[in-house]
This record gives sequence, C-alpha cells and structure tokens, in this order.
Amino acid sequence: MTNINDDIQRLPKIMNGTFDGDWSSIYSRNTEDLNRIVSHIDFRNKEIYSVLASSDILFYLYLNGAKRVDTFDINPLTYRYYYLRKWLLENGLLDARNLNIKEIEAIIKSHRNANDINERESCLLWQYYLDLRQKEKFYEERLFSFYSNALFEKCNTNFDFPYSEEDIKKLLNILNSNKLNFEVIDISSDSYNNSKKYDIVYLSNILDCKTANNVKIVMNNMKKLLKDSGIVVCTNMVNHPYFDLLSEQIKTFSECFEYETLDVELRGITKAPVKYYKYTKK
Repeated sequence: MTNINDDIQRLPKIMNGTFDGDWSSIYSRNTEDLNRIVSHIDFRNKEIYSVLASSDILFYLYLNGAKRVDTFDINPLTYRYYYLRKWLLENGLLDARNLNIKEIEAIIKSHRNANDINERESCLLWQYYLDLRQKEKFYEERLFSFYSNALFEKCNTNFDFPYSEEDIKKLLNILNSNKLNFEVIDISSDSYNNSKKYDIVYLSNILDCKTANNVKIVMNNMKKLLKDSGIVVCTNMVNHPYFDLLSEQIKTFSECFEYETLDVELRGITKAPVKYYKYTKK
C-alpha cells in the first residue's frame, strides 16, 4: 500500500513541477483499445497481475470475468486515484472530467467517514488536492477542471469504452467484494520479489522505453511471476511496431517466451500506431 503522509507531501511538488521522482503523472483514463485485447485473450477465471494506472484496466478485467486482479504501479498516487474512480462510479460517473469543484468536493467528503481507513485517507489527499487547486494563482471556479494540472496526464483517447448502468452495478459489486491489493514497485528492478503465481501479467506499455538491461530484468521477473504457459500482455505505443527497440525486446524475451502479435491499430498519419502483443511462457 502507500503512506498517506508521504502521498500528501508529494502533491505540492508534483503540482508545481519540482518533484524529483522516477514516475510520471497519473493517467486520468485508459489509453488502450481494451476491446481489441479482450477479443484475443480470454481473461475469464484467470488470476491476473496488472499495472493499476487509471484503474480502467482493472475495471475491464473484472468486467470480462477475471477471477482475481492484483495490481502494481511505480506511482503510489494511482492507488489514491483508484478510490476516487470507485466513488465516481458509485455516482454513475466514469471520471471527474465534467464536474465542477463543488460537485467533486461533495463526492469526496461523502466518504470521509468510511469504514475503510484507505478510503478515509484517500479523502484527505483529494481534499488537500482541491484546496491546493483553489490557491493557484489563476484559479477561477468557472474555469475549474479537475484534470488540468501536472498531477494528471492529459488522455485524449478514442478508447473510452462506455459502461452501461448494469456494468457499473456489476463492477461495484465486484470491487466491494475484492479489496484492492496494490504494491508500489518498479517491475524492472532486479530486487523485485513476489512469491505469488499468475495466469496473466498485464504490463500495458511499460516496456516501451526500457533499456536492454531493464528488459532482461523484466523478462526474468515475468518468468518468476507466471504459471506454466502464463502470458504477458503488452502494448507498444511509443515506437513504430517494427523499430529495432521492439525487435531487441522480442529477442531478449525469446529465451523464455514465445512472441505473438495480437493486433495493430493504425491511428493515421499524425498519430503513432499501436501494437498489441503477448509473450507466452515456454
């Protein structure tokens, strides 16, 4: 889990651009075409280890029948964002994009006496975030946008999948029945250790910019995490699918994994193509 005092101390530094850390801002929403991935991989009744990011991947895996999803991220504040996303779902909302400051503040405050200490602590963080926003030099309530800050990655994505009212109800039942298991880790660290075994590891685009040595470490960590014939799901969003960087990654993983392309989404001339692929443990 994460330490609330540490999380709160990070906020002002992140917001004014002075935080010196090895992770980026929070993704406000999903940036991947999860429907394409689900069309290739059966997540039903699988035990999965997934990057948390915006929480959409977690939500989608559960909606598509995952038995259990444990999560990780190098950014500890994604854990706090998970609770905010859950509260928004309880109000029939997918995110805070169109809420004014009074509406979002009411949602946050309504959970400050929750039974779960992690929810109560997350309320403290998000209330502090709103307080800092209102103290900004150019703050005007009529121009308030929850995501217009360095804390959040601007996600102009075409992949915002819709949830029906039935989906949201089903998802909330699952989330309330499965306490979030989250750890702050760098998956490319050679000191990483996890005794659990999974059917699937969902890395998203984590491997995009890793060095050859990092990729080797990730490969070894995946080998330890996965059950026999387990798979790693990856997304390549930074480089063209046929750039040498990806070729080197495939070569490194080939020691212990079989490679398979799932799909390529061509976004047009001005946008980078996306490659969805998987590694299967030999």
